[in-house]
Amino acid sequence: MDRHELLTQIWNWLPAFRAVAETQHLPTASTRLHVTASALSRTIALIEDRVGQPLFTRSGRNILLNQAGVMLLESVKRAERAIDEGLGNLSGDPMAGPVYLSTLGVFSNHYVLPVLLDLKKAHPSLLPVISVLRASEANEGLSRGQLDLAFYYDAVQRDGLAISEIGEATNAVYCGRSHPLFNARQPTKKQILACEFAVPKIGDRGLPMDTWPVELPRKVGIRIEMLWTNLEVCLSGQCISVLPDVIAHDHWKTGALRRLPQIHVPSVALYAATRDNESPDGRAGRIHAAVKVNIAETNARLNKTFKASRV
Repeated sequence: MDRHELLTQIWNWLPAFRAVAETQHLPTASTRLHVTASALSRTIALIEDRVGQPLFTRSGRNILLNQAGVMLLESVKRAERAIDEGLGNLSGDPMAGPVYLSTLGVFSNHYVLPVLLDLKKAHPSLLPVISVLRASEANEGLSRGQLDLAFYYDAVQRDGLAISEIGEATNAVYCGRSHPLFNARQPTKKQILACEFAVPKIGDRGLPMDTWPVELPRKVGIRIEMLWTNLEVCLSGQCISVLPDVIAHDHWKTGALRRLPQIHVPSVALYAATRDNESPDGRAGRIHAAVKVNIAETNARLNKTFKASRV
């Protein structure tokens, strides 16, 4: 049996396979599809017979997806996404339909969300589905067909994915209004290092996610996973913190934060990831390109503001 003949035979069974594969529970899948569990079981048996190998491991009432099943499920998801984009093109709006993406930290509200909101205005039928995942988790989701696009800080390479640097986020050390350094005339590097820092978690590459120079010791006052919580601690004046300029800018402008440039903190590289076969003209490709432009334009505005403040 050739591939075309095989696909013709199992085509109508693939939605049933996907439901069982995603739930790994026949009663739940049968409720989703409004068919009986016994009918689903027969359909899965037919698919396995046609492909010539089991797709699930069965143990009593449990039905678990095996490696062959995982591979087929990923292929089915990619095919369904391609068909969905094709239907969007036929309707005259290539942006119509869902796009599954992950983003975190500084990416979310300042670089990705403005792009999505603008695109939603122009394309009301666009449906962004957003999750928060670290680089390794996002890459897994892309490989499995659960995501179309991911934004993150650590370029963790993986076969089958296209990962590219699309910009950077500049950082600086900041302190809140009630912190002793806020009104200091010219704080020295030594004075800054004597203070307690609010510090983020370690990234997937084993480095601090705020890009603090590892060769420069600092006092850790609190460790925080969420960037926004780190900002609140800094605003409280209890600890100082390395913050992305794009996050701190509005608070700096109102005088709630002071920027301490005496310690140089490297910029954070920003990455985007898609599958290798993702079209630049599809939903994910267009969002990828628009976010890259937004990063460049936003950083140019910030740089101009900070330079003007030193004049």
